Amino acid sequence: MQLPKVVDHDERRDALAQAAWRVIGRDGLDGATLREIAHEAGCSTGVIQHYFLDRDDLLAFAASQISERASRGIAAAEAKLAPGLPRLRALMMILVPDDLQAARVSALLSFWARSAIDPVHNAIHRQQFDALHRTIRLEVVVAQAAGQIDARREAQDIADSLIAFGDGLCVRSCLHPDHFSKERRDQLIDGMLLSLTPQKRMNP
Repeated sequence: MQLPKVVDHDERRDALAQAAWRVIGRDGLDGATLREIAHEAGCSTGVIQHYFLDRDDLLAFAASQISERASRGIAAAEAKLAPGLPRLRALMMILVPDDLQAARVSALLSFWARSAIDPVHNAIHRQQFDALHRTIRLEVVVAQAAGQIDARREAQDIADSLIAFGDGLCVRSCLHPDHFSKERRDQLIDGMLLSLTPQKRMNP
């Protein structure tokens, strides 16, 4: 007797989200129809409808999975790096990933644009931002206590600045990859973090 095939539903949902990223990266959000995503995933639209209510439900999940992947990267950095500046640098590298041509990065930019006009995606984006802001702010506070970052500045303002810097560098690097090479991006991130360190005053 042949046993029924065991399906990992979480794995299947993740595979469908990744297929959505690839279609969005290639054809944009307007081109990300259930038919195209199903074709990309090598399944029928019926399979997608088994896991998601509709196209919007799938796209919302795909957007949230980008944040989930970043969260796993953050957890890995926290597990192996010292608190403060070392972790902050790793977090900035997650904000500006090495492979800017990856489908998830293209999809992320599309979701950001969608968030400006779509309440559902805006809510997802705000939730992602709040979680990231809390994490970065905590590392800033730790770095300030250790004397690695100027304690005279508000930790919240620094967290805002780092996120805005990282998001801007990510977008600009996607638009002008020749100008913002991986080496150049790393230099800019290191320069940004260096600007936060306590400045020694020169005697007059």
